[in-house]
Amino acid sequence: MSKRRWSKFWWQDHEQDAALRLCSLAAQGLWVRLLCLMHEAEPYGHLCLNGQALSARQIGLMVGVSDRQVVRLVQELRQANVFSTTPSGCIFSRRLVRDRAASDQGAAWGRTGGNPSLHTSQPAGPTVAGQGLTPPPSPQEAEAEAELSLTPFGQTMDARTVLFRRGLAFLQAATGRPERSARVLLGKWLKMLHDDAATLCAVLAECEAFRPAEPVSWVEAALRKYLAAPPASTPPPDKLAAWHAIPDLEGV
Repeated sequence: MSKRRWSKFWWQDHEQDAALRLCSLAAQGLWVRLLCLMHEAEPYGHLCLNGQALSARQIGLMVGVSDRQVVRLVQELRQANVFSTTPSGCIFSRRLVRDRAASDQGAAWGRTGGNPSLHTSQPAGPTVAGQGLTPPPSPQEAEAEAELSLTPFGQTMDARTVLFRRGLAFLQAATGRPERSARVLLGKWLKMLHDDAATLCAVLAECEAFRPAEPVSWVEAALRKYLAAPPASTPPPDKLAAWHAIPDLEGV
């Protein structure tokens, strides 16, 4: 049983998980109950008891439904890619596993005085007149800090370069996947979009802004929605000509 009686729950991330929202209300409710069980399990985030994966019958007994319902709802969650499974078939929550790893890393840093990457080896020098202890950031620094890793590309960097530099780095950080696996995933999505790297960059930028609990499921749901949308229709030439003939009334 986990020694942690509580954990952070990001309500916005849960609500904005597109893959989970596509599931039925019953499947969503079962997933919340399974998260409670996985929080108590060892290894943390895995649906197991005493190191053994729980069967449908055991899950049904724990949550109060029949094993037939459990099989149906778990299959619905599996098809939506809500969870992952170990090679032995044990269900686990990718988000819980990532959060536990981040929490353990933070605790380890706390015991040694904080994140080593934030430490400075430079000795404290005299305060510069007019600047105080912390000089104001330069415009270049402020602009760089305000940018997301997937900012719009321009003349110096095309969409494909942005995708396989910034997009690849974001995908690795958000999912914990190794570079090879992340590249395969980007290639799969590019194939879905018929090599439209600009659109994939835009979707990844939205994913970075929303910070969903399951980034891969979120992106794939967004791509399916994009591909299912009807193409924008162009007005007939006669209507366009009539529109351009209207005088500009700005300022009247």
